[in-house]
Amino acid sequence: MTVPTRIMTRKSRSARSWPANIWLSAADKPAIQSDLFLSFHDGLYLDLWHSAPFRGYNHNFGTEQDFGVGWSGPLSALGLKSQPSDTTLDIGVTYFDEPSLSVLGAQDIIYSHVKLSKAFKWTTINGCYENYVAMPRSPYRGGSLFSAGASNSASFFKDLTSASVSLSLVYDTGGFGLDSGLLFRGSVELDWKLSKRLTMVMPQVNYYVPVTVHDSRPSFDKVVFGGLGYQF
Repeated sequence: MTVPTRIMTRKSRSARSWPANIWLSAADKPAIQSDLFLSFHDGLYLDLWHSAPFRGYNHNFGTEQDFGVGWSGPLSALGLKSQPSDTTLDIGVTYFDEPSLSVLGAQDIIYSHVKLSKAFKWTTINGCYENYVAMPRSPYRGGSLFSAGASNSASFFKDLTSASVSLSLVYDTGGFGLDSGLLFRGSVELDWKLSKRLTMVMPQVNYYVPVTVHDSRPSFDKVVFGGLGYQF
């Protein structure tokens, strides 16, 4: 049994983009992924994501496509105020269509999330709730994740290059047949601005370190990928 691909590699985006990523996991399971993300001025966003393994249909992590809708923006847009800086809300729901594409309602997963972020001088802190509901005949079991973390980013060479890092402590209620417990989840990323609209991500590393869980997860797991993003 494998964890759905999007759970390992999900990456939030705040601009309209069409990136294509080629990533390689620690277990040597390469895949090519594409993401069409549309955001609107009122905070609404739509997301169409696809992943296909190099070795053919449904090898490795499997072929998958996801359909997402959500809203992201400051709480002030909802009539709420916060000091010293505005708190950002990101809320959405995504349908994981896998492992058999276009067979909706069977073996699939509904993912939902609520995330609050607040920027300070040196860092941004966040809290997030994530929930997975397994559809009928799914090989997975639903569950929830509760996390608290921080992130930071910096720009170099007149904003032509940027680096970002994040780290969260996550409590996993035991979804996908895994044990409940705590784990660290984080990322390290370098972005290279190739033109006004074209950006290269090379590399991004998502990593996972179990703290109190003792199941089939390795003591340290990572997903490494890079690709291109185009804003239009």
